[in-house]
Amino acid sequence: MKKYRLLLLIILWSWSWTSTPNFINEVLHYSVSFRYFSAGNATLSMTSDTLNDKMVYLLTSTLKTNSFLSKFYSIRDEIKSWLSLDNLSLIKTMQKIREGRYRRNHNALILGDSLAVSKDHNLELPGNVYDPMAFIYFLRQQKLIEGDQYSFYSYGPKKIKEIIVHITGKEMIKVPEGTHNCYKIEPISGDGKPLLKNNGIMKVWLSEDSLHLPVKIEQNTKIGAIVMQLKSITN
Repeated sequence: MKKYRLLLLIILWSWSWTSTPNFINEVLHYSVSFRYFSAGNATLSMTSDTLNDKMVYLLTSTLKTNSFLSKFYSIRDEIKSWLSLDNLSLIKTMQKIREGRYRRNHNALILGDSLAVSKDHNLELPGNVYDPMAFIYFLRQQKLIEGDQYSFYSYGPKKIKEIIVHITGKEMIKVPEGTHNCYKIEPISGDGKPLLKNNGIMKVWLSEDSLHLPVKIEQNTKIGAIVMQLKSITN
């Protein structure tokens, strides 16, 4: 009987360990360039956390301009997103945006899959919503195949957008961290309108290996290209 209990505990421990995504406690460090000039640094990190006594994941993204660019236009952005263990959908968000003279603090709580409650207003939801960066982590858990597509609802402080994500091809990408064979991911707006401001588009390259690392993230707009390139990983 004791042997049976021990075996059961070992199986349960192994199951819980293997079911934990391999990006938990991972911190991704990026160099950021704007119009091909060094602009600053960014990070993406995912940890385990609790919210209302329930286990959740906490995704934190930061973006900071370097000392030179900050003299002209300073950016100090931090977004914290608490995510469901089941599908990484959004449960709570805290956004602290500092871009030049622009300031925004936005906190919202997602109630089920029907309502987002914030200080400013309430938003009705069509179902589960995602932090756009969190959906990158969702894709990291999938078996990616060229030509496949996914769709999700992206949460914003003022409105919800439907996003359709296409896996459009494969490319070899060289970044400071190393060289990777990657899947090229291209999200577009479900309503046909530009995904970003200034008619901008977005591209993400995920490594072809089992980690599906977000090696490079690029946003092209009328005012120039913003590029994040992976430079190091810490755990």
